[in-house]
Amino acid sequence: MAGIICVTIDTEPDCDVHWRRSRPLTFESVTFGIPSILRPIWDKFGIKPVYFVSPEVAENDQCCRALRDEIGRGAEIGTHLHSEYIEPQKKYEDISGTASDEFPCFAYDAEIESAKIKNLTDLIEKKLGVRPISYRAARYGADLDTIKALEKLDYKVDSSVTPDTDWRSYGGPDHSRAPKQPYFISQTDYYSAGNGAILEVPITVSGKRLPFLPDKWMFYRWLRPTHMTAFEMKSLVAEFARNHSSPVLNLMFHSMEVLPGKTPFVRTKLGQKMYLCRLNSIFRYMKKLGFESKTLTEVYAGMVSRSSK
Repeated sequence: MAGIICVTIDTEPDCDVHWRRSRPLTFESVTFGIPSILRPIWDKFGIKPVYFVSPEVAENDQCCRALRDEIGRGAEIGTHLHSEYIEPQKKYEDISGTASDEFPCFAYDAEIESAKIKNLTDLIEKKLGVRPISYRAARYGADLDTIKALEKLDYKVDSSVTPDTDWRSYGGPDHSRAPKQPYFISQTDYYSAGNGAILEVPITVSGKRLPFLPDKWMFYRWLRPTHMTAFEMKSLVAEFARNHSSPVLNLMFHSMEVLPGKTPFVRTKLGQKMYLCRLNSIFRYMKKLGFESKTLTEVYAGMVSRSSK
């Protein structure tokens, strides 16, 4: 096996091209996009997806039906905290047309953030019948207090870290010194390996697309079809395969990106066709190299098994 590919999807309501929640609020990307567009891709390439579920999605019955079907097909459900949309201190009652711009670890004190994570965890368990043990913060806004909250709730995996990227200019954390491969998080440093209970599976990001480009997230090399060409993603995968004996790569995107007009990234049917072509191309390439798809929970189990030997 050349390595492991984790496919992680931030699963949220439809947005518009200005990144605001749709008005009226719709969930076509979950109720149609997942079963009709993504599921055939998963089946074609043997992908085991991880859906990080936001509060709005967990509260919608049609979304829950689609996601319960995915659970039955081997998908994993994780928690995706958009902190504006759940108590305590819920910011919006009518969420249609709103923008989610909070970094949860900085928008609230540690106690409130922890309570929000617990409430969303309980909601997902109630509506989907599974207790999530993997987590991703909205806007990658997690820190060591977040990890401590996850430990108390018996989570096993965090996937909020974006190595090489610094979100401070946006009001978020600086992930630039994080390792690029999974590590058990130190009790004293989010970005160092230690003997903590939570495994960090960072999103695959490595360096700038071109060295002279500004310090903006889209100018970094992500394993993400949002802004990366198929050639760039293949080059990134090949680099990890050369530098690691069996790398764990983490490809991410948002559920809304697979439909036109639901995000700033895919605005037309042609854009949608090109996006899905990139997604198919990178999976085809990774399958050819011998990568195996695993959920985050499976990666955690493998890491625990190896560390106990």
